[in-house]
Amino acid sequence: MVSDFEARGSYVARLYANVADVGEAYSRAVAAGVQAVEEPLDTPYGDRRAVVRDGWGNMWQIAQFKPG
Repeated sequence: MVSDFEARGSYVARLYANVADVGEAYSRAVAAGVQAVEEPLDTPYGDRRAVVRDGWGNMWQIAQFKPG
């Protein structure tokens, strides 16, 4: 994904991980010490998604497809 600088600021890399349960993956990541950026939410394009930043500055979009 290539885009302009965004409101979340700069970061090393942005990774997109599809998981079976966004809520569970998000909770485990936050419990492990990553920085919460966006809590899980439903997007208009069919994903349930959350965003976290790890200790190295990488942004992780944790998502699951939820067909409507």
